[in-house]
Amino acid sequence: MMQDGSNRQKILACAQHLFFEKGYDAVGVQEIVNTAGITKPTMYYYFKSKQGLLECLLEEGGERLLHRIGDITEQDGDFEDMLYQVTEVYVWCAVGDMEFYLMLVSLFSSAKDNEAFRLAKPYISRLIKLMTAFFEKHSKQQVELRGREEYFAISYTGMINMYMLVYFERGELKSEKVLRTLVKETCSFFKKALIEE
Repeated sequence: MMQDGSNRQKILACAQHLFFEKGYDAVGVQEIVNTAGITKPTMYYYFKSKQGLLECLLEEGGERLLHRIGDITEQDGDFEDMLYQVTEVYVWCAVGDMEFYLMLVSLFSSAKDNEAFRLAKPYISRLIKLMTAFFEKHSKQQVELRGREEYFAISYTGMINMYMLVYFERGELKSEKVLRTLVKETCSFFKKALIEE
């Protein structure tokens, strides 16, 4: 049975890496099985299709990301402190599984009729809902947020995603110092933008 579990994990790891490297649409089942060193019947034993494989990757990685961020957004506390904590968790979750995070962001940027987009959309939508609820909760203290919580949720997640993409391209996400600076700069910029609104 240990072989069964390790084959499943190997398939998931290889597929995620290939989807990250080449994009979901550019990768075929044959390439996944060749990379994993297994046969097609072995893959189909665990996953009904390439789409089923992506669904599993999104479910496991997406739920993990949403759960960690949700744990923080539901806590009570000072807005600035909580914004810092949410940003820190978001960044550390992304860096902890960078291939998954960048794959998710790229899937959401796919054509809207694409099956990969349709599979990724619920996770991005839930992330925006989590952040909207976070800003709604703090709109009592931060009057600038009132009535525009979803706008700020979208702006905030978009800003973090762009920072992460740029820092990743530069190869700078391996330094803890850079990550801490990224968290501070994101919070500082966002709070400044909030005040100027």
